[in-house]
Amino acid sequence: MLNLRGRGVLLAVAAAAVPLHLGLFAAPAFAEDGDKPSGGVTCPELVPDCDINASGGGGQDKPDTPKPGGKPSGGGGGSAKCYIEWDDIGEVPCYDEDMGWFNPDGQCYWEILEPQPAKDAADWEWGTAAPDSDAERAKGKVYNVTCPGAGRELMGGNTWSLNPPPGFGGGPTAEELAQEAIKKMRLLGADIRTAPGAGKTGLVGMPVWIWNNKTLRTWGPVTDSASAPGITVTATATVKKIEYVMGDGGTEVCTTAGTPYEKRFGGRPSPDCGYLYTKTSASQPDNAFTVKATTTWVVHWVGGGQEGDITTTREAEPVQITIGEAQAVAKP
Repeated sequence: MLNLRGRGVLLAVAAAAVPLHLGLFAAPAFAEDGDKPSGGVTCPELVPDCDINASGGGGQDKPDTPKPGGKPSGGGGGSAKCYIEWDDIGEVPCYDEDMGWFNPDGQCYWEILEPQPAKDAADWEWGTAAPDSDAERAKGKVYNVTCPGAGRELMGGNTWSLNPPPGFGGGPTAEELAQEAIKKMRLLGADIRTAPGAGKTGLVGMPVWIWNNKTLRTWGPVTDSASAPGITVTATATVKKIEYVMGDGGTEVCTTAGTPYEKRFGGRPSPDCGYLYTKTSASQPDNAFTVKATTTWVVHWVGGGQEGDITTTREAEPVQITIGEAQAVAKP
């Protein structure tokens, strides 16, 4: 990770040399509305109730009911990272002691200007981002904005904003909000259906049909969003694959939901998701193979001027299949 402290000092000095042109470089004034973040960081000024805990994977949330769909497992993601694309700088600290908190919108650092301008400061007259009235100005704060990267020194300066920008005070990043959106989706594993089904007996060497009883939460697509002050992330989840563990040591990976079996299909194999057993289930508990399944969901998210993909998995509620062996009867 690039250490920007030395560069930050130089840029902060350069920014300080620029007169207090509030909003001179059209930094955005962030919307008033938005969910308050919640979970484990110390709240700086202007960030009330900022204890969001959004870094965990969506797979840690439990479904409403144990059937169908089983329990969640795993989750993509991890700790959030900050990047500056300008001049190939790459990954940077999300907080710098000299420059403040990283804002992914614009890829600059923001810190509250101390002291704030006096109510009657002449520089207020030059501001394009600040409201005209003292009462409205008092609702926000003036920030010192520093934009690392050669050629970006004058992109910062001092600007007024009603609310802190995304990422300020350790608030949620776009990826962390995407994880929150995933939790709201309450994704499930497959609702496993088979032919032969419960109470039926299949035969060694005869086709077994497998399918997922499709609903939005077992197959998708599912779309949800999560917000924090100044940023909203929308995420859409779709199933990439379902891996069935058939109980005899074999597996079957299906990239479709599978085709539900109908009597008119007779003894034909499934066109997209099926299996053949080569031994009976007589030696298994309850004389049946236990079939398990893991669904891999891919979630594409967009927000805060960024986008990305998160992979998460869900386990299904197991089912059982009984497999017998046809006996040849010799006639005299």
